[in-house]
Amino acid sequence: MSRRWACLLGQPVAHSLSPALHNAAFSRAGIDARYEAWDVGLDQLPHALERLRSADCLGANVTAPHKQAVIPLLDTVSSAAQALGAVNTIVNADGRLNGSNTDAAGLARWMRGAAVDPAGQPCLVLGAGGAASATVWALAELGASSILVLNRTPERAERLIHDLRPHLGSYSGVELSSGALPRAAEPTAAAWRVIVNATSLGHHAGAPDVHPSCYSPQTVAVELVYNPPVTGFMIAARAAGARAENGLGMLVHQAALAFEQWTGQEAPLDAYEAAARDAQGTVGWTVAP
Repeated sequence: MSRRWACLLGQPVAHSLSPALHNAAFSRAGIDARYEAWDVGLDQLPHALERLRSADCLGANVTAPHKQAVIPLLDTVSSAAQALGAVNTIVNADGRLNGSNTDAAGLARWMRGAAVDPAGQPCLVLGAGGAASATVWALAELGASSILVLNRTPERAERLIHDLRPHLGSYSGVELSSGALPRAAEPTAAAWRVIVNATSLGHHAGAPDVHPSCYSPQTVAVELVYNPPVTGFMIAARAAGARAENGLGMLVHQAALAFEQWTGQEAPLDAYEAAARDAQGTVGWTVAP
């Protein structure tokens, strides 16, 4: 068989870290495979998916704006991807294309390894897009007692909760609520254990306004943006006494989960982490997949 391959489907993809991460992992694992980023328009997506059925293709990652558009083009879609309404990983299984979503699982796995423990604690999620949906899923999986989702358009936060609630049956103990983003800027009687910035503001050197009373020394503030490595949200959280982390850990773990689906092997996390550190700051901020 010719050399195996996998790819990233999205537009734009020029600044993605995924090729550096996956190629480093293939090399470390001794797998003769290559990973490429394909800039694919919506009209080109059906043809690109057909190419993935090739016998030498392991699969693909999917990034914006195609995470929803690929769903009807796949043979199967995991329950988590259906619930989140987005696919970011495709596995070629003898010509059948199986879609899944590793964002929530990747975030949860990173949190476990990084000693971010929301179990039995209140959590706050800022934003209501795909990243916020994955975050709510991960926090519920990890046993958060309550999750409040705030967004500039509160109707989107309400819809996120409405759409996810039926799929979180096994995490039925979590209390879900929503509201408008300015609520985060108001004083609060008790700090949150975990606050996740899933808005796009960090991409553009902005930050949501969060009142210092939302933080305590036990709070972990997670910025899902990983480039720049330190954002205004993180600086404000640290100034208020909280621990702050960026999204590089989530990127590494969701990529590692894709590797495991493609190869059936345990991912070489050290290779992913080293490649991520080397590449961080050398390209643009695009989070992919």
